[in-house]
This record gives sequence, C-alpha cells and structure tokens, in this order.
Amino acid sequence: MRGVVGIYLLLPTVSGGYLKPSRIVIIGLDSPIAYRVYEYSKKGFLPNLAKLMEEGVHAVNFLNSYPTVTPQNWTSIATGANIGTHGVTGFGVHLPGEDLTELRSAFDSSLCRAEVIWSVVEEAGGNSIVVNWPCSWPPTFKRGWQIGGYGLSMNEWRRGRILYEADLCDGQLFTTLDLPHSVKIVFRKASGWRNIPSHVDALEAEVKPMYSACVRNGERGLELAKVRGPSPWYLLVLDYGEGFTELVVSWEKDYEKALCRLREGEWSPVIIREFETVDGRAKGAFRYKLVELSRDASRVRLFITPICSLSYSTYPKELVEEIIKINPLAFPSHIVYDGLGWGWFDEKTFLELVEMEHKWFSDIIVYLMKTRDWRLVAVHMHAPDWFYHYAVQPEKIDPSNPKYVGEEKAKKLISLEIEFYKVIDKAIGEIVEAAGSEALIVVVSDHGAKPKIYGINIAQVLAEAGLLVFKDDGSIDYSKSKAIPGWEGPWIYVNLREKFSHGTVSLEEYEEVREAVVNALLGYIDPKTGLRPFLFALRKEDARLLGLYGPRIGDIVYALRPEYGSHHGQLPTAEVGIGSLKGLLIVRGPGVKKGYTLKRTVRAVDIVPTICYLTGLRAPRNAEGAVIYQALEGFPDEEIEEDKVFRVQKKFFKKEYWGEESFKVKS
Repeated sequence: MRGVVGIYLLLPTVSGGYLKPSRIVIIGLDSPIAYRVYEYSKKGFLPNLAKLMEEGVHAVNFLNSYPTVTPQNWTSIATGANIGTHGVTGFGVHLPGEDLTELRSAFDSSLCRAEVIWSVVEEAGGNSIVVNWPCSWPPTFKRGWQIGGYGLSMNEWRRGRILYEADLCDGQLFTTLDLPHSVKIVFRKASGWRNIPSHVDALEAEVKPMYSACVRNGERGLELAKVRGPSPWYLLVLDYGEGFTELVVSWEKDYEKALCRLREGEWSPVIIREFETVDGRAKGAFRYKLVELSRDASRVRLFITPICSLSYSTYPKELVEEIIKINPLAFPSHIVYDGLGWGWFDEKTFLELVEMEHKWFSDIIVYLMKTRDWRLVAVHMHAPDWFYHYAVQPEKIDPSNPKYVGEEKAKKLISLEIEFYKVIDKAIGEIVEAAGSEALIVVVSDHGAKPKIYGINIAQVLAEAGLLVFKDDGSIDYSKSKAIPGWEGPWIYVNLREKFSHGTVSLEEYEEVREAVVNALLGYIDPKTGLRPFLFALRKEDARLLGLYGPRIGDIVYALRPEYGSHHGQLPTAEVGIGSLKGLLIVRGPGVKKGYTLKRTVRAVDIVPTICYLTGLRAPRNAEGAVIYQALEGFPDEEIEEDKVFRVQKKFFKKEYWGEESFKVKS
C-alpha cells in the first residue's frame, strides 16, 4: 500500500507541481504514417517536429478509434468520446427511422451528440480559433473564431452528393496532351488579336474552361459547379525567333489585357476576378502555371489552381473579409494530389502547390494568434491522407507489394515523400513559434496509412450466402435482401421490416439472420488468395468493447485483415508492408516529460482528458478517455516488455531509406 501512495504523491497536480500551460495548440495531421514521420524527424529532415519530440513525448502505440476513418476520429479527438457516444459514424450518418438509402453528411456539426473541447474553453471564459476541423460546421460556440469545418480543406463542402464540392471551382488543366480529366488545346494561326508585338509568329486556341465542383466526379461535378462564366478563354503562344517561348491567357483577344503572360515553369501572381455564378457575380482568387511549353507548341500544359471564393463561410461572418487580405488562396486542395497522379504536372509543381496550401494555414493561424486573445487553437491539415491515396500510394514504395515500382522509382518517390513532409513541418514550426514556449502543443493524427493489396466486395460475400440480391444493373435490390452492408462503416444491417420501408426480415427472424451473416463472413475464404479476409464478426452488443454501439451502428460489426481494403479503415493496430495504421502523437509543454518515448497504449479519446488535466479545464461532459499519466512529469517511466514496436515495417525501412541527406526532387 505504501508503494501505491508513493506513486500518487509523485503525480503533478492542477493546483501545483508545474506551471500550467497558458494556451493549447492542437495540430491535426490526417493519415501520416507515424513511424516514418518519427524517423524522418530523427534524421533531421523535419527539424520542427524533431524539436517537439526532443522537448516532449511521442507515442509509438497510439491507437485511434475503429474504424480508422477521418470524421469518426477527429470527432473522438475533439470530444474524448467513443464513436457510439458522439454518433459521427462515418462520412455519412444513418439516423434511426430512415431507410438505408438515406444518409446524412457527417460534416453537419448538429449530428455530433458529444461536447467538444472548445465548448469547455468557452465555459471557462476563453476564446478558441478553430480552422478546418472536420464535422465542426456550423460553429457550436460564440467565443472565438472559426474557418471551415464543412469539408476537408478550405472552400470545400462535403454534402454527400459527390466526393466534394469546390466553392467556387476546382482546379483544371489545359493541355495539348491526352491526360485524364483535362481540357484539350487545339492551336491554329492567330487572327483578330489586338496589340500583339510585331514581328512574332503566334498561334491561338479558344478553350472552354471546365468549371467543375469536383473534376474527379466528371459530369456530376460540372452539374453542381457554381461558376458559369466567363467562357471561352483565349490562349496565345508567341515565337520571338527561337520557337514558342511565351503563353498568354486572356478573356478577350487583346494582348495588353491578358490575365497573365508566362514562360515555361513560371507562375502567375495571384489573380482576383469576378465570375458569373448561379448566385450572381462573385470574386475568386487563383493562379496559373505554365508547366510545359515545347518550342513547337506540340506539348503544352497550363495548370489553373482552384478558383477560391473570397466570401466563404467563417465565424463571425465578417472574418472572411479580414483574412482574405492576409492570404486569399484558400483552395480546395484535393485536386493537387489528383493532379500529380494524373500527370497534370511534375513533382516540383506539386511541392509548390503543397507549399501554397500550407502557407495559407500558417499565414492565417499565425495572424489570428497575434491579433486575438485566445486560449485554444485547433487546426486540421488533410494533406498526408490525399498524398497516400492519390499522389504516392504506399504500395508503390513497398518492396513486398505486387505494385512496387522498383528500387529506382521508389527512391524518387520516397524523396518526394520527405520533401512533402518538409513543407508541413515548416508550417507547424511557424505555428508553434507563434504560440510561445508556455503553450501546450499537441500534434496528433486520426489514423495512419498502409498499402492496398487485396480488394473484397462485402455485398458479393453476402450474395453468395443467399443474404443479398443484386438487380440486373448490379445495384443492391433492397426489397429482396435480408442483409445489407453499411456504406458508412464496417457493419452489416439486418433488413428489418420494423425499421425500414424496404425491410424483408421479421423480428422473429432477426437472430437467425444475424447468425447467418456472422457465419458467412467468418466462413468466407478468398478464392484468389486462400485467406480468410474477416478477422472477426461481432453482434452489435458485443462491439461495445470497440466503442461501437447505439442506434447509428449496424447489427453486425466486422474487421478485415490488414491485407484487405483501402489505405486505412481497418483496425488501428493494422500493419502490413511499409504501412501502419497506428496514429501519430507528439505532446510538448509544461508538465510533460522531455525526450520521452511513450510505449503505453494511448487512444484517441485520451487526448482531450489529458489536455484538460494539464490545463485545469474540466473534461467535456461526454469524455470517456483517460489521462495519459505516463507522459507527465513526476510519473515513473514505464516498464513495458514488448516484442517489437512497428513490428512489420522496420525491416523494409532501412532498405528503402536512401541516406542521410534529403534528395532533390527532379522535375
């Protein structure tokens, strides 16, 4: 008993023992592969994160909530509550009483049933700055300032109609080449232009801009776009005697009224113009880059960034008028990562765009920190998620994966990965510096990333068991199916007549159907691999141990082996190839140990209770996590025996790590 008392006497207390942090900064990174970021930091590539690790604690067993998906986990981190408690179950939320064909977008903050930390700060008389935190719009507080929260990047809405809706317009590419989702350029002899320099050869093209809300979604993206004009745009390429070396963009055939004049590799300045939209005329900010211009004009790539609205939603409403003067390029950045994957631009241009994206974050947040009286800053940066989904998929750099691109190409992609993280590290450094040394800094992720290896069609598994029926067009026939996969999460719904208008199963049959679903999942063997893809299939009531419960969860909860499924979504312990879904967590500030590697299991719901303990705030009323005592000064270091940490990837990491110096990315 004496030993136990001794431990508790060492614990720091809110009333004394350390200087309480005066301010809190939570920096959220979406989907970084934690061990890679830690290694790059230790090697000196990421000096700002390295300094935070040296002055604080980093966790190697940080487990996010299951499923490891964005909306659920950022909500768990902000509330300290399990998914079953806060009710944000996925990108879509199924509400009881509605059919399975109906889903609400999770980016509506009213769907969250748990209190968030900025509400606690408000109750304590403090102000919060909340920037781009998923599922937080409309704002739920009065004291403070909020930008975004209705999508995953700025000027982007997640309404559930398509992947995302850019406001005003997504990025686009004009090109002579055959590239995905681009606008084709066809040059002809220039005619009818005014003020062209004398004694030059000139070719022109008339192009119809692709005003799209989401280029990836094709025709549907065009239908939902706000911008309708002007159209067409005019391009002019000029030959001053050594081939075509200059490209002009104009909304009319007048060289002197050009929007920009560019040579290969050049960016335009930020351009602000009025556009015709479905809601009337609206101003937008954008830039051009002439990625490529061959001397014979046969190869041209002209990239246009997303057209950024200058009247996007903020709280207070008039805040937007202030921040666009600091940096107007708040663009929906999904297209940056798509564009690299589609061959729209080279690695150098990609990194320049990533720099613009994160410069906006650091510019605006530092400005607000310097001009406002604040207690909490919470910001989310989604870039790593899109990097691994669309730009450099982990399978390409994983020597054990069938899609491995080979040593030479992998070396270049790993170089790009390092340079990518350098940009983020720079933005983090600027925010941390502005916060001051007495601030509590928490850098945290919602999940990691892993390579794709095998796919699986859950509906097909159920169909083979006689539990689901397809229509002739391949869609699910709800009127004839007994069990239906949940789109929003890793669960199966029993198609009860008492719950759904399309129901086919009676209450008396409910347990029989649930048992059949469990048997179908656990008994399934992938004919292509000989593996059983499903690790477990639990009745809903047994899934409470995972934090999944309540009326917004399906009737059977399952999990896939790490080899199956997308780049994340599996169990937070999933590790395969070079990938790991373990989260990233670095904490630095008063009351926190210095230079300590935390090995104990930490969960997403533990972040806010620990912040509140250190700062003297009460925990949010629905918080279910625990204080991470082992990270705090005065608490004994851990004595944990474990076989390996990040057990799978280390053997790959040395092979693919190509030296002490960062590689220069070649365009």
